[in-house]
Amino acid sequence: MPYIIRPRAIRSIVATLGTMLILVAAPAVASAECPSSPASAALAQFGDNAAYSLLTGSSFEAGAPGWSLQNAEVVSGSGANGGSHSLVIQSGGLAVSPAICVNSGYPAFRFFAQQVGGNPDGSLNVSLHWTSGWGFPHVVNVGSVEAESSWTLSPALELATALPLQGPFNTLKVRIEFQPSGDSAWAIDDVYIDPYSR
Repeated sequence: MPYIIRPRAIRSIVATLGTMLILVAAPAVASAECPSSPASAALAQFGDNAAYSLLTGSSFEAGAPGWSLQNAEVVSGSGANGGSHSLVIQSGGLAVSPAICVNSGYPAFRFFAQQVGGNPDGSLNVSLHWTSGWGFPHVVNVGSVEAESSWTLSPALELATALPLQGPFNTLKVRIEFQPSGDSAWAIDDVYIDPYSR
């Protein structure tokens, strides 16, 4: 007697195969947790009492480890917030931070900036770069800093809130890009990441 596959069994087989195809085709989902970093009210003297973590290598006291630099270099002298070094980005230059893990608990970041030359109407553009789970690169501009001749703390710029973080297990590796515009040169120092939702 031939074996007969009943409709219910067919539906079950199709559903199982469909689930397997989805699992194979979908990119691996990252854990919702990012490594914790020591945080403190580092900007309280500037009226911001949120807890911040200093982005690794962004004090520039020991060079610029992990940074990608084009027409930019670490210089000694007067750094921001009591430091002795800063990163100077010349006109046409670019500075890209090391990748940081971001999930929904990292809403914003701030940094110190100072215009050090060029067009007084220039600005410093700030963007976020990341690669999606499908391997496609993305970029979003999150703001710009207007020309100041002395060290100035940037406004709180969007981090997680500017990214497509959805679901309980979504994280992204993000790089922050700093690029002068308007034929201007800039110095940056001390990039602070807010690791807690406001």
